[in-house]
Amino acid sequence: MEKRKDMTSSLLGMDRGAGSASSVSSLTSVSSARPRRDILELKNEIGPKYIILMVGLPARGKSYICKKLCRYLSWCGFNTKVFNVGNRRRVMNTNDTCTVESYPNVKAPIITEPSFTGLPIDSQPTAIPRNKRLEAICEGLSNQQLSAPPNMGIVPLRTAPQTFMSSPVVPPVHGVTPHDAHFFDNTNQDAKAIRERLALDTLDELILWLNHGGKVAIHDATNSTVERRKSLLERVEREPGIRALFIESICPDPAVLAQNIQMKLNGPDYKFMDPEVAINDFQARIANYEKVYETISEAEEKRDVSYIKIINVGQKIIANCIRGYLPSQCVFYLMQMHIKQRTIYLTRHGQSDFNLSERIGGDPPVTLLGRKYSIALARFMKQLCPAKPHTESSTTSPSQKESNYFASSGDELFTSNSSGFQTGTATPDPTPMTNVSDRNAPLSVFTSTLRRTMDITDQFDPDEYEVNNVRFLNEIYAGSFEGLTYADIERDHPLEFAARKRNKLLYRYPGSGGESYIDVIERLRPVIIELERMQSDALVVTHQVVLRTLLAYFLGIPLHEMPTLVVPLHTLYCLKPQPYGTDVTRYTYNPELDDFEYVGTGYES
Repeated sequence: MEKRKDMTSSLLGMDRGAGSASSVSSLTSVSSARPRRDILELKNEIGPKYIILMVGLPARGKSYICKKLCRYLSWCGFNTKVFNVGNRRRVMNTNDTCTVESYPNVKAPIITEPSFTGLPIDSQPTAIPRNKRLEAICEGLSNQQLSAPPNMGIVPLRTAPQTFMSSPVVPPVHGVTPHDAHFFDNTNQDAKAIRERLALDTLDELILWLNHGGKVAIHDATNSTVERRKSLLERVEREPGIRALFIESICPDPAVLAQNIQMKLNGPDYKFMDPEVAINDFQARIANYEKVYETISEAEEKRDVSYIKIINVGQKIIANCIRGYLPSQCVFYLMQMHIKQRTIYLTRHGQSDFNLSERIGGDPPVTLLGRKYSIALARFMKQLCPAKPHTESSTTSPSQKESNYFASSGDELFTSNSSGFQTGTATPDPTPMTNVSDRNAPLSVFTSTLRRTMDITDQFDPDEYEVNNVRFLNEIYAGSFEGLTYADIERDHPLEFAARKRNKLLYRYPGSGGESYIDVIERLRPVIIELERMQSDALVVTHQVVLRTLLAYFLGIPLHEMPTLVVPLHTLYCLKPQPYGTDVTRYTYNPELDDFEYVGTGYES
C-alpha cells in the first residue's frame, strides 16, 4: 500500500515522517520522533510576510473583502489580521475644531474586527422603524448617481467622553456621527493631515504585529490617491522580509452600490442616525472622495506594484505582478467571490454501527435510526428547496457522479480494501471543482464516498437535483487505528493517546495514510472554493471532523478551537453567508415525530 503524501508538508518541502507502524513500540516512537516546531509555526515562517493594502471608494465592499480573505487565510493556517483605519479614527478624541494638534497618539488596542451587533436597529430609541426606511431609501439609490445632495447641512461632530483612554471604543451617540463628510474633504487640510497620519500609524501598528509572529496583515482603508499609496509602499519597502499587495475594489453597478450603502449605514459611523440624515452625509463623503480618487494606473505598474483589481464584487478580476504562493492563493480565492444570497446546509451522516460501538473511522453501514434520518433529511430538504419543473435539458447528469474534478486522471484519493476500511494513496494538489452546479438545480447535494453518507443520495431524483460523491469529504483517516475505540487506543497505545490529547489539531494518526486536522484542512480547500463559487443552495452530508472543519471556516472559529466543536448526529446547520459574517440556524431530528424541529440561531458548542 502506498503511503499517502501529506499535502501541507509537500507544499513546504518537508517529509511527512509519519511512517508505518505494526507494533506498540513502532507506534509510540512516532510521537517521540516528532519535531518540536509544529507545522503551523513552519507554515508562518517560510516565505515572506505580506501586507495587503486595500484601495477603493467608500461602500465598495473593501471591508467585506478583508473579512472574507482574513477568514480564509486564517483557516488555511496563516496568522492573519485586519487593521481597520476607520476604527482608529473612531477612537481618537474628536472635537468641533478638529485640528492636527487635537489628534492624540493613540496607543489603545485597535478593534480589528468590529462587531456591529447590539440592540436591534428597530428597538433602538428612534421615532421611526429605521430598517424599513433605510431599505426604501437605498432601493431608490439603485437608479441614481451617487453625489452630494444640494444644500446639505453638516452634521455636528461630538466631543469624546473624558474616559476615552480607558476604553478603545467611543460609545455612540444617537443622532450624530463621529466624523461628518467635511472631515473627508481634501480641502480641509487639518483633517487631511490627520487622515494621512491615521493611515501611517495603522501601518506601523500592523508592521509591529507582523514582526512578532504575524504572517498576513490587511490595511483596511480607502488609500484612494497615488500620493497615499506611495507613502505606504515606501514605508513597507523599508521592512526586510515584508512585501506589499494592493487590492482595489471597483464597483460601478448602482444596484450593488445601493446594497453596500445600506450595510454601511448600519455600521458604527451611522447606525444611530436618522436614515435620511445618514444617507445625505454618506453621499457627501463619497463625493469628497470621488474628487481626488485615483485608480491604480500604469504609472504604478511601472514600479512593479503587485495588485489585484476586483470589479463589481468578483465579476471581473485584474491581476498584476502576482508572484508567490500566498498572492496566488488570494487571487484564486477572490475569483470565486459573489454576493448572491444562498444557503449552505451542513450535517453529519445518520447514526452508523460504529457510532453505537464507539469505533472510529471505517466504512460501516447506517443503523435503522440512521436510515430514518437520511429519509427525513431528504424530505425536509425537498420542502426547503423544491424541484423545478422537469425539462429535457435537466436529464444530462448521472445520478451519483464520482467527483473527479478534484484530482487529475489516475490520482485516486481513497479506495476501499477488503475489510471495508479506508486506505490512502497520494493526494494531488488541490484543484477547483468544475461546473458542479451549472445545471441550475434547486439544490446541489455533496456527500463523501463512504456508505454512511451516500445513503442520502438514494433519496434524490438525479433529474431534479445535483448529487455528487466527493472523496475530499471523507472522514479523517485514523491510519493504524481505524476501527478501534479510544479505550483500545488508551490501553494499547498510551503515548499516542496522550499525544492526541495534548494537541488534537496537530496530532496525526500513525500508520500509512494517517491524517491530522491540518491535513483535512488541506484537502477541504477545493470544497471551500466550490462552495464559495456556487450561487445556488448546497447540502453537504459529511462526518464529524470534516463538519467541524467546515464550520470553523464559515463561522471564523479559531483553529485551536476547531477540534473541540460539538457537532452531534442528526443536526442540520443552515448557513447564510452575509457581508458581516454567517447567520446560522439549527434544526434537530426528532425520531418520534420523524421530522425536524427548530433549535435556534447561532452555533452553540
